[in-house]
Amino acid sequence: MGSQSVGKPLGQDVFGRVSGQVVAPEELALVSTARESQGPANRLRIVYQHRRLPLRIEAVYTAWGDTGVISRWMKISNTGAASLQVESLPELGWRLPPGDYELTYLWGGWGQEKQVATEPLAPGGRRLSSSRGRSTSIYSPWFSLYNKTLGLRYAGELAYSGNWQFSVERTPGTGRTLLRDTDVLVSLGTQWDFGGALTLEGGASRTLSEVAFTAASGDLDDVTNRLHRWQRQYAFARTPANDPLLVQFNSWYPFPGKMTVREMKDCAEVAAELGADVFVLDSGWYNKKNWSAELGDYQVDRTAYPGGLEELAGYVHEKGMKFGLWVEIENVGLESDMYREHADWLLSYDGKPVIKGVRAMLNFAKPEVRAWAHGVMDRLAHDYKLDWVKIDYNIDIGSEFDPPAPGERKGTVLADHIVHYYAWLDEVRRKHPSLVIENCSSGGLRFDSGIMAHTHTTWLSDEIAPLPSVQLAYGCTTAFTPAVCNHWMVGDKRERNGSLRGGIAEGGAPGWWDFMLRVPMNGQFGISSRVFEWPAGLKQRAAQNIALYKRIRGVIADGDVYHLTPPPANQDPRGWMGLQYVTPDAGKSVLMAYRLGGGEAERRFALRGLKRGATYRVSVDGVKQAAVSAVELSRGWPVKLDAEWRAAVVELEVEE
Repeated sequence: MGSQSVGKPLGQDVFGRVSGQVVAPEELALVSTARESQGPANRLRIVYQHRRLPLRIEAVYTAWGDTGVISRWMKISNTGAASLQVESLPELGWRLPPGDYELTYLWGGWGQEKQVATEPLAPGGRRLSSSRGRSTSIYSPWFSLYNKTLGLRYAGELAYSGNWQFSVERTPGTGRTLLRDTDVLVSLGTQWDFGGALTLEGGASRTLSEVAFTAASGDLDDVTNRLHRWQRQYAFARTPANDPLLVQFNSWYPFPGKMTVREMKDCAEVAAELGADVFVLDSGWYNKKNWSAELGDYQVDRTAYPGGLEELAGYVHEKGMKFGLWVEIENVGLESDMYREHADWLLSYDGKPVIKGVRAMLNFAKPEVRAWAHGVMDRLAHDYKLDWVKIDYNIDIGSEFDPPAPGERKGTVLADHIVHYYAWLDEVRRKHPSLVIENCSSGGLRFDSGIMAHTHTTWLSDEIAPLPSVQLAYGCTTAFTPAVCNHWMVGDKRERNGSLRGGIAEGGAPGWWDFMLRVPMNGQFGISSRVFEWPAGLKQRAAQNIALYKRIRGVIADGDVYHLTPPPANQDPRGWMGLQYVTPDAGKSVLMAYRLGGGEAERRFALRGLKRGATYRVSVDGVKQAAVSAVELSRGWPVKLDAEWRAAVVELEVEE
């Protein structure tokens, strides 16, 4: 794939600028090549030496089984005595063949994450970047390019959770060469501190982040499903403790920032009756006044929990559920003892801690910080017999920091923190193998392939209202395998405290309740609501839908996903949305169909990915329908819904 799609031999896509000198194929002397195999992974290791600089580059390419995905990481070494300034050396450098192109990317801030945008590739190109300190705070380090002339789609993603930059460019050639007849140059890589260069001292080496890329004919799903398979099979952390995907109850939305053991027991009792697998106690369990300002002092509030959290954890376990807890381990609040006692542990600028709101950020590159964080996690896991931990990260730390020691800035302060945070997560997983680790960052503002190699699931967005959640499900399952897209049903009526109380609004009806419950089922699913106040009808409907989800969650978690409709709007989704999931052997499939605002009463969905020549037993909302051939299903399966804001679940299984 690599050599044919880029138009040059594999490995000839290393380019940039170091200490004022061009880094390009013609400036690199080949030192060695080596091929390695490890199971289904086949590696090509290429070593170059720059012809005029003491710069050695080791580029390692891996072809991942039959996914069609190739990944690359590079190790750069300064073989001289003086420092080198790495002004640009992107992890991905791709020269694509001429043609008319469209660019697809993901954008959106808090509550509007992962919106899919497609636009023609204009002359000169396009640049996207993140400099807030979080990988997906505005854009995502992910892209797809469609060469309409050749009918090929390319896609790539950077496995890094900090600042990055992306560009796709082409400029007119000489003479009468048309713009569409020139190559397209793509780069995607780390953006170092201050948006400047990486300083590589004499004798030093640095390993850059991994990037994955692929190409395929067909539509966007054909190329992104290749990345999804790579994510599922090779790249993302998996655990038997979350297989099948656990249904959660989370305490946040009914009780944001403060709750009592009595209220939590009331929630736990109903959650167990509904069929939840795990009860997660969100923020508010440790603080006396302000959960944000008291971050870091993780001692239980004895006023709210006079018997300690052991009492609640024991009650949850007695109800047959797992028990989980929230922390924000990288940050400390300005009213915490941690902030007062350990200012030297914090990221700083001009000699002062970098403060954002009521938070400052610990530097995990410091061994003492990692030791403290391990102590906290070990204590919480032991004392409360934790099965799940939700690790939040609510700060836009930026890109400007003091170096670790006086002297020249290296540009790597944030990157070093992230690399060591990854290693800390890996050690937590090693020490606590049955612990499910949920990643969160003010919703989905640090949600990338880098963090997902070290955690098991990710909170998708803090926006949990049903209508915008339609778009959130669509966008998340475009970039990521659905198993890591975690979202909840909360409700439809906003209270004074900002929480939503599911289904209490006037006009609540079973069809609307189904819609609310089924929108977040396009991945890992949960509930966060005042369930002890729910009417009996809603409780019954919720229990039925949770049972439905448990029947289909395996197909959703491990299947290819096809987006059968255009992306819906975040604020005013119109028409219909259809997401189809198909198991690797095509033996089962699930269609999640949603009638949105202004949608017609019936929509036919041309199903994809089914086994050629097979016949499928079809059920709609658990009611058996006829046996239908794959050919007929590919021509269109009709879904009828009696009103707007309704949902249907179509299940298919091969008839033996």
